[in-house]
Formats: sequence, structure tokens, C-alpha cells
Amino acid sequence: MKPTIYLYNLRNDKGRQIEMLCLSANIGCRHVNADEYGKRIGYIADIEGFDATDKIPVTQPFTDEMLIFKGFDQELLTNFLAMYRTAGIATIPLKAGLTPTNIQWCSVELHAELQQEHQEFLKQKK
Repeated sequence: MKPTIYLYNLRNDKGRQIEMLCLSANIGCRHVNADEYGKRIGYIADIEGFDATDKIPVTQPFTDEMLIFKGFDQELLTNFLAMYRTAGIATIPLKAGLTPTNIQWCSVELHAELQQEHQEFLKQKK
């Protein structure tokens, strides 16, 4: 399984920078479209057993940038994030690794969870 990063709301210069970084590191890269936000992340990430018809209706897609990492061990994630910082790409606060729990969620649910975690992080930082 080739490590892959799923990009949300990154069809911009930052997204192109991430695509180039992925290409140089032999990491897959895929943009997730807003019409996919109601589908289970397991389906989006091509995990066997997930069906495209299993989705929730999304009335208001989110617009925040978000990344999901699939197939990354700790060393690869650490190395990728170091390359990301060295490349000077602006920070994306909403990031998650693929887990047995979040593959069951849709992108909107994961976004809400990451948003909540980020808010808690900011509170603790003060």
C-alpha cells in the first residue's frame, strides 16, 4: 500500500506545493471533492468493504483545509512533516492519520472532530 495524503480544500498554490512534495517523496496525493464529503472515509481511502452509496447528506460542506494521512508509519510522517516545514508551506491545523475509528466517519464528521481538538489545543496553549 502506497502512502497517500488526502487533501481537502487545497486546489490552490499550497495544494500544488504539497503535490510536488508528495511527488518527490513517492507519496500518493488525492484531492477530495466537496461532493464526496458525505461518503465514509474508508470509501474515499479505497479501503475494502466500503460502498459509495453509504453516505450522509451534506448540506453545508466545510471550507477549511484538511489533510488525512493513509499508510504512514511514524518515521515517514515525521520525515514528511519535516520536509513540509523545510519547504515553507503554510501550516494546516486540521490533520489526521487514518484509523480504524475514523474510516467509519464521513469527512464532515472528521472535520468536526479535528476542529474541536484544534480549539482545545488553542485553549491549552494560552
